[in-house]
Amino acid sequence: MSSIPRTTITVLMLSTGLVMADWRLNGKVVPDTPWARSAGDFGVQLVLTDKPDELFAAWEKPGRMILYSATTTAKRGIPIMAVVFFVGCLPDAKGECDATVRYQAYTPDGKSWGDPVDAELWIGKKAPGKDQMQLSVGNMGIVVDPGDPLGLYTVKATVVDKHAKKTLVAERTFTAVEADAK
Repeated sequence: MSSIPRTTITVLMLSTGLVMADWRLNGKVVPDTPWARSAGDFGVQLVLTDKPDELFAAWEKPGRMILYSATTTAKRGIPIMAVVFFVGCLPDAKGECDATVRYQAYTPDGKSWGDPVDAELWIGKKAPGKDQMQLSVGNMGIVVDPGDPLGLYTVKATVVDKHAKKTLVAERTFTAVEADAK
């Protein structure tokens, strides 16, 4: 099981006057990775889970952290799901965000796999509190079907905060394998 703190971004003021955001875990800076990106107060984390129902149920419970099952493997015919956690979407005058996510998957040879999924990150909803992590509204289900190649796939999430005019791209990989014999 993996855990993710609900409050994981802290703004760091540098002596140059530059403002940058860093993901923090247990108070320690976690630099950008392919799957976790930030720009200013806006940050995103792309997660792949093999137990989305458990993740969604855990998200609804109060508390500062959630436990979820992260995966780097997809067994043929068994679904996994891509979701985005985010912080810092810029609110408009009504206090609402306008942020979207486009999920796209790529086969082991780098070709686009299926159609992109355009989804809501957070649209027309009150902005989460400062440094408060939120789970995207939209997600992408993934199933490796018979005939799909086995190997290392890539999932990209292109997240756009339309009010802030910021775009962040996060990516994760998973290995497609045959399902266990029955």
